[in-house]
Amino acid sequence: MAESRPQPIDGRPAARVLVAGASGFTGALAAHQDLAVVVPVAVTAIAVRDAILAGGGELLRSARVFDLFEGEQLGEGRKSLALRLEFRAPDRTLTDDEVSQPRAAIEAALGEIGGSLRG
Repeated sequence: MAESRPQPIDGRPAARVLVAGASGFTGALAAHQDLAVVVPVAVTAIAVRDAILAGGGELLRSARVFDLFEGEQLGEGRKSLALRLEFRAPDRTLTDDEVSQPRAAIEAALGEIGGSLRG
């Protein structure tokens, strides 16, 4: 990112503005997908997120935990985390198939930490 020079406005100093380079923004829309994951209570949300990011491939840009559920229906010593995944390609809008393809790899990565997809 290049930095523009602040220009005074009405005698007051202007704020500094960062200007993104040509590769800083994309016109392609992101595809979002929510997942519910069941893991042992000892597994951290960070470990779940990292496993999903590792399995999600290069189009998976982020995984954000937005809910935690603990209840008898999950089984003793288990919890459920809900995550919102964001998939994005720099040059195009993704198809449903491209967003669904990493699911098996995500499931495998979750399995390595004792987790599974809920539902």
